[in-house]
Amino acid sequence: MQFGEIGQSASCRKDIFLYDILIRMHNTTEHIYRQKINKVIDYVSTNLHKPLSLDMIANQIHVSQRQLLRIMRTALNESLSAYVARQRVERAVMYMQTEELNLTTIAAMVGYDNPQSFSKAFRKHFGISPKAYLDMLYNHLETYAKCHGNGQSNLYSEIHEEDDLELVYIRIIGKYGEDKPYETAWNKLVCFIEKNSVLSDKTRFIGISFDDPNVTCLDRCRFYACASTEKKIAPSGEFGTIQIRKGKYAVYTLKGSYAGLQELYNVISLDSKHVERHGLAFEEYINNPLDTDEAELLTKIFIPIK
Repeated sequence: MQFGEIGQSASCRKDIFLYDILIRMHNTTEHIYRQKINKVIDYVSTNLHKPLSLDMIANQIHVSQRQLLRIMRTALNESLSAYVARQRVERAVMYMQTEELNLTTIAAMVGYDNPQSFSKAFRKHFGISPKAYLDMLYNHLETYAKCHGNGQSNLYSEIHEEDDLELVYIRIIGKYGEDKPYETAWNKLVCFIEKNSVLSDKTRFIGISFDDPNVTCLDRCRFYACASTEKKIAPSGEFGTIQIRKGKYAVYTLKGSYAGLQELYNVISLDSKHVERHGLAFEEYINNPLDTDEAELLTKIFIPIK
């Protein structure tokens, strides 16, 4: 009886040991996949002007094309080809808002050989021509601004010259500002930079909204919760790195709830006092929401300008 119990105990210990190994292997695999997913998304974002063939992207993360398609569909909830096509035309909308460009130039900037191919892809996604879509978007923004009682004449900005900004980020895909995903992401980010000994009084907490919710479906908007670092950190799992290039910015300040950010962005889109340049817009959160009354929260929005 005792011998049988001892044997059973040894068997249990073996099972626990094997289970622990499997858990570690799963966590390691997930860690690697998250890092590869970050690399693909960032590579696509910075190379939309290129052909972006499957083999080209697969080579970037050292996996087969089949494996690439599988892990990216799981991560994006859409096929990689659909994601790239959507990114191209949505980026084109941003370019059209920034300055007046002919279709040939815009097509080349988002990876199309000619304006006809670009227009066809644009109509396939949005259902109307680029010009008609842009007119519709501006009408929407003007109506929104009027309904919310904001006018361009009341919009105030300061001009800042910013140096290069090295950031570590964690990405959220979904509706902007959802409480639980954002709280989880920011907590993870703070733990990560503390673990890497880069959290200091000089750390700036930055948000990058890569997509315009007036253009992109709400559940597919990409937000990067970021922290500035004095030294470069190697990407690790779900944590990636990105650089905001130095340059001139128009800086707008929001006082109060973060819920007012989208309203301010909409009004800024109609502001004609500055000529925008192609670059990353970003937000900086000046005070800690955990120990600041909501009415006293300060957020600065940096818009790249020429």
